[in-house]
Amino acid sequence: MRFWIMPVGKFSADQTVLDPHASPGNLLNIPVYAYLIESSNGLILYDTGCSDTCRTHPVRLLGEEFSAVLKPMLMTEDMIVPQLNRIGFTSSDIDLVVNSHLHFDHAGGNRLFDRNAFILQEAEWQAAQTDHEQYPDVDAVSINPTMLQLINGDHQLAPGVHLISTPGHTSGHQSLWVELDQGPLLVTSDAVYTREQFDPERVGSSVDVDQARISVARLLDLQKTTGARTFFSHDPQQVQQESWQLSPLFYK
Repeated sequence: MRFWIMPVGKFSADQTVLDPHASPGNLLNIPVYAYLIESSNGLILYDTGCSDTCRTHPVRLLGEEFSAVLKPMLMTEDMIVPQLNRIGFTSSDIDLVVNSHLHFDHAGGNRLFDRNAFILQEAEWQAAQTDHEQYPDVDAVSINPTMLQLINGDHQLAPGVHLISTPGHTSGHQSLWVELDQGPLLVTSDAVYTREQFDPERVGSSVDVDQARISVARLLDLQKTTGARTFFSHDPQQVQQESWQLSPLFYK
């Protein structure tokens, strides 16, 4: 099994966008990632990054107020297909697409995989059908219904590849746990933005704060019991501070 962490762009924002407990005035470049797993069940893509609309017309997509607070810093090569090409794959090579959730920076590339199978939490799919403020990018929900499998709760995608149900940030958020030869790896996605927030009392933006705290506590327990190395979705310092390998390098 091989596991790639693919950088798919950055946003410029005040630290308070990530952490409501932080003092304002600290401007950060917030990274965005997608992940590729070469498993015994084929190639699994976890998250698809931003849509091209987010790159070219952020105000149209996010609105004037939000796009001024969270400014996209996206280039053509940051899009998910060029990132896959960089490591020798195309969109048609992907056997399964999984979204941690359907926010614009995690699912904006979904439209590019209209012939691929998808797996989502049912609660997430249902929320995205009606809450257009939380889910402004139509590309994120551009999934062929005949190719979509809706699940409820934890789910094994392949031997050693597990989805962990972590609602709170959104109604149907799910994190990723991969059992690699190099040791287990836990991807929190937006259940935990940064290492500093790996604490039930410091959760970020959530539709259900109490549920978000339960999910963070569950991830903490999983990390402690398995010794999993943990990767956070938007931590500006983690890659450098902890010497993580980004694609085209990979873990196995």
